[in-house]
Amino acid sequence: MILVCLLSLWLLGLGTRLHQLQIREHEEYRDRAASQQRRVLDLEPPRGTIYDSRGRVLAVSAEVESAFADPSEVRDPGAAAEAIGTALGLDVEKLTRRLSSDRDFVFLARKLDPPRAAEIRKLEIPGVHFLRENKRYYPLRSLAAPVLGFVGTDHEGLAGLEAHYDELIGGRAGRRTVLRDARRRTLLSPRLTVVEAEPGADLHLTLDASIQHIVERELSQAVERSGARRGIAVFLEPETGAILAMAQSPGFDPNRFSDFSPPRWRNRAVTDAYEPGSTFKMVTIAAVLETGLLGPEDELDCEMGSIVLAGQRIRDHHPFGELTVRQVLAKSSNVGAIKMGLLLGEGRLHGALTDFGFGRVTGIDLPGESPGIVRAIDDWSALSKAYVSFGQELSVTSLQMARAVAAVANGGLLPEPYVVARADGEDGFQRRGRASEMSRAVSSSVAAELTRMLRGVVDRGPGSRARLPGYTVAGKTGTAQKAIDGAYSHTRFVASFAGFAPAVDPRLAGIVVLDEPTPAYHGGQVAAPVFASMAREMLLYWGIPPDGEEDLHRPEGGPPSLVPTAPESRPGPAITASLVPRAPSSSTVGGAR
Repeated sequence: MILVCLLSLWLLGLGTRLHQLQIREHEEYRDRAASQQRRVLDLEPPRGTIYDSRGRVLAVSAEVESAFADPSEVRDPGAAAEAIGTALGLDVEKLTRRLSSDRDFVFLARKLDPPRAAEIRKLEIPGVHFLRENKRYYPLRSLAAPVLGFVGTDHEGLAGLEAHYDELIGGRAGRRTVLRDARRRTLLSPRLTVVEAEPGADLHLTLDASIQHIVERELSQAVERSGARRGIAVFLEPETGAILAMAQSPGFDPNRFSDFSPPRWRNRAVTDAYEPGSTFKMVTIAAVLETGLLGPEDELDCEMGSIVLAGQRIRDHHPFGELTVRQVLAKSSNVGAIKMGLLLGEGRLHGALTDFGFGRVTGIDLPGESPGIVRAIDDWSALSKAYVSFGQELSVTSLQMARAVAAVANGGLLPEPYVVARADGEDGFQRRGRASEMSRAVSSSVAAELTRMLRGVVDRGPGSRARLPGYTVAGKTGTAQKAIDGAYSHTRFVASFAGFAPAVDPRLAGIVVLDEPTPAYHGGQVAAPVFASMAREMLLYWGIPPDGEEDLHRPEGGPPSLVPTAPESRPGPAITASLVPRAPSSSTVGGAR
């Protein structure tokens, strides 16, 4: 009886426990079993390829291997960590901790280049396995790096176009359910769920790799030659706003972006604002001509180089007497610009700023764009009209200034800059700037007159070093004092030149900016010749026929001929019809200009 009672109690306990496991806690144990037997793997999609305007690859995804381990299979974590760390140059202590964990999956190294993955395979360490992932490569290395940006280890765009179009070019991840046996080996089954990864859309840019290389090379040499801290250059097509080149020096290599400091990653052409100096005088003069207050030949008394306003004496870089409006621009007179600013008044001067797009973002398809600084009229002081008229007390980006000069070049329309011309894929698009979608910065007649005046700056003024034999060039120099601790420096300057060419049928408009060049620091000295060398090679690359009247043939012992190659032997950019080659149809208190 005692035995029967004990057996009954045992059966009762067993039945109760079975009921608990199989009935009451069935769902929980079923899920736990499934988690042990099944694993859902995320299938990383390849990112879309980025091409330049002629179909050359700027960024591409390639399939590589990542090393991972199942710590329960690793016999000697310390020895394994030592071997892997030595092969890959990784921290041995961190690897040891990972290989000693109680998890069943730990990454050892992500997205290894093939030679490094081969080194790990040769070690034949039990418990170390590999899986396929996609890695981003930039075959032209530092070329256009701030524009392209880069991608992090987790497939996420972190800067530039990679970040701005991340959702479009990143693709859609897939999912695959797999089985694992008692030895934790992965088994595929056709009965389990599989959602294939969808590749991202390809991007086709307005940038031409050859032109980008020209601009980057010339800019890098200019920075080194001038002793500048850095340089920026932006060129766009005046009619459409398509960016032809956007460069900065120093740059970085996006293939190993972590080797460079974060400030090097920034696309300074769109993120960094500076006081433009005398390049801004063309905006003041455009406003005066647009309102009809003055004509090109009307004279202004420049008071022999200084003017006193609100008890503050503002000096010119040279003592000028009577100057016409045309001469004020050609000689870059601060006092002349101030007289025009006072004549315009706050409302009309501020209106000209906004008409040319200053104080707001351009809308370019790049992240982190700065609107610059244009204060509201209510915040202007008694001297603001004077200082703004010659490019102080406001800040602009290089892109904004390039767009402003492009508006003069195309007859007065303010283009909206863009970098991506076309995206292929389900959510793709095709873009081309159209005049009907542009706002007007200035009338076509004033733009034409201003072009003639800007040609005078290059032909006979401080921008003479921007001249190109055989081609007409229009532009303006700028030499702006930097504001340091609330005061303008007399030793640190930003030199620039903004212009377009050929002036009679503009194919390119842009700006070159050099930050703190030394000892020479005037825009006409250091920035204008850089613009000329860039523009010259771009025009020759496109095969644009000369439009000037200068003798292009090399005299005995003279410089090389600048006669360009015939148009048919030099293909032009292949993004939009408008980009195909065609026949031609400072201002400072201290006195720097």
